[in-house]
Amino acid sequence: MKHSMKLAGVVMLATLLFTSCKDCDTTTTQFDEKDVEWLVYDRGDTVRFLNEAGDTVAYTNTALIAEQVPGEGYNVSDNCIGHFDVQAYSVMQDVARNSSGTNSNPGIMTFFLKRENSLEVSLAVDQRGEYKLNLAQPAYPSVEVNGVLYNDVYEVSRSDASKVTNVKRILFNKQHGFLSLEFHNDKKLELIPKQ
Repeated sequence: MKHSMKLAGVVMLATLLFTSCKDCDTTTTQFDEKDVEWLVYDRGDTVRFLNEAGDTVAYTNTALIAEQVPGEGYNVSDNCIGHFDVQAYSVMQDVARNSSGTNSNPGIMTFFLKRENSLEVSLAVDQRGEYKLNLAQPAYPSVEVNGVLYNDVYEVSRSDASKVTNVKRILFNKQHGFLSLEFHNDKKLELIPKQ
């Protein structure tokens, strides 16, 4: 519910900014609480992962943002945009710095695009790609990660090993977010359950 209230305020402000100077009727796609559940993490949330070396890596939510985008058939340069859709995203980052002053692990993101008649949910891994989820049905009814059984798990698999840092597989569910990330160079992150 906290997600919905924060995101709704941002969208309403964006609607006023986009439409206050224009003499046209504008409508906006509305999202609901079920849509926002896909973002999983709230501002400031921290989750912990176990990496391939057995070390704990903490990821913290650094952004929770909703914004309007021109609806289908419209462009940002149009004088009158008759309809706006909404997109929202949640960014998780390893905020610890290594000895060279950079993040050791890539940022991860969950986002959705809500249109009048559809919802698209995607996952992204910083500088490695964006992966659309098939919302029709989770890949697995249940999967065990780090000794915990998770239900309704979505999977993203990629066979492109042209770069060893490319994503090999992601496991994700709507209640806990990223469960596991595996890369072609055998690096991995597995969710540590909250105690």
